[in-house]
Amino acid sequence: MKLSIPCKGLLLALFLSGCRDEAVETSASNPSEKPLPPVPVFNADSAYAFTAKQVAFGPRVPNSPAHQACGDYLLARLKAYGLTVREQPFQALTFTGVTLRARNLIAQYHPQAARRIAVFGHWDTRPFADADPVHKNAPMDGASDGASAVAVALEMARVLSQQPDSLAPNVGVDFIFFDAEDWGYDQDTQAGLPNQLAGSPTDSWCLGSQYWATHLVPANYQPAYGVLLDMVGAKGGRFTREGVSRAYARGSHNSRNGKQR
Repeated sequence: MKLSIPCKGLLLALFLSGCRDEAVETSASNPSEKPLPPVPVFNADSAYAFTAKQVAFGPRVPNSPAHQACGDYLLARLKAYGLTVREQPFQALTFTGVTLRARNLIAQYHPQAARRIAVFGHWDTRPFADADPVHKNAPMDGASDGASAVAVALEMARVLSQQPDSLAPNVGVDFIFFDAEDWGYDQDTQAGLPNQLAGSPTDSWCLGSQYWATHLVPANYQPAYGVLLDMVGAKGGRFTREGVSRAYARGSHNSRNGKQR
């Protein structure tokens, strides 16, 4: 499946909005300031190759050999780019009663930097092909839903690893890949399956991010900004402003000069 990953604008926003806010404000008020360096080039072909590599393992459904192999590959890639890499293993009960052996993957660029930006995605695939009229309870490849987001993050990590010290952003970047996110109950397509989590305080979706949120890695983690990538690889994809983000994270306030950014 051919994917289009239009993320040059995202990378630009990550560097210019997330990393250089104060420099932008200073430059605007003082034209004599040295201009910002060029934004690194995001290679869409490289991101596509990262997507294809993940899909080649097969459906990355937790507890499967393909899932284990893909996780090991992602860790190896992130380590190869010089990032500080951690695993967060956990177990989670699904609505079908299956206990998953899962792991969130965390990789830090410039781990010593105080100011940080988080890039989130999930690396597992859904065990139910809900839209398939014949095999709706079969696992799916997850080229866009899962793999494309991780591929974009891997390409960001690759580009960052190639920056000379003189061009490195003055901010840390954390790539956090959640596991066991897509084994959730859908009443439209799983109506014939018993929901063993019904009535419990645990949502059947997003098991990895729920675990991470209550067991933060790094400890006491508080990034300045966060970007959640999901299903960013569809051909001709259009990305509108997400409602929850607009409600709860419309922007940060700069108390020094009263400007909204």
